[in-house]
Amino acid sequence: MYEHVHDLPTEDELAQLVGAATPHFAFQAAERIAQLAASLPPDHPRQAELRAHLAYLERLGYDGETAGVERIDLPPRASLSGLVPGPGAPAG
Repeated sequence: MYEHVHDLPTEDELAQLVGAATPHFAFQAAERIAQLAASLPPDHPRQAELRAHLAYLERLGYDGETAGVERIDLPPRASLSGLVPGPGAPAG
């Protein structure tokens, strides 16, 4: 038996939730959408849309956001592991 406690969000409302998600909160948003998907019958017409949102949020959570930057334009920074602490610095 499937039970709805709240009205089913519209496509626009779901798009707002997913679109506003940051990598830090992607998994929390995905959990809410997964709960919604679980509350619907497997053959519900919105299941495909919900699966697509879940896949996007999982990628966002694991891979992060690049804001369209394909290649970082800064040179790599040298490691700090070989530096000796200066005078007055706490010992490692």
